[in-house]
Amino acid sequence: MKEQEEPTIDDYISEEEREHLLAGLHRFLIWVGEQIPDEVLVNGKSIKLHELIWRCVHNKELTDDEKKRLLELVQFLETKEKHDEEALRRAKITREEAKRLYTESASLIRAIMDLRECEAGKIKLKESREEIRQRIDDARRWIGFLKEIGKKG
Repeated sequence: MKEQEEPTIDDYISEEEREHLLAGLHRFLIWVGEQIPDEVLVNGKSIKLHELIWRCVHNKELTDDEKKRLLELVQFLETKEKHDEEALRRAKITREEAKRLYTESASLIRAIMDLRECEAGKIKLKESREEIRQRIDDARRWIGFLKEIGKKG
């Protein structure tokens, strides 16, 4: 069996790279496009986070107890994300470890945002026919506008 090589000084993240990753975590909408973690370990118990958010989106209304549990989970995830961010900020880590921490932090931020919106009832699963029709009309107008501009240029 081949032993894993020890990282060299060149494998570790530089301060400039570290600052770039940290700044990236604080960008507006960093979480857009990130995957929600499938599972997260909370007090020794595995929570199927992706599945939980999926169920939350499909429920019409949440009970007060469900909302309370979601907020507790949000607080736990915020603590975990801050811990990962602090490790990214201060620990002597390799580029690979830094990328893993960055990705984990961004995905936790995504989960936090989705859970908060779910708890607040802001997530709408389906749009009405009228909303869909309005979006199609808007898209058609934009396409027509862009074609007109293209003809003039």
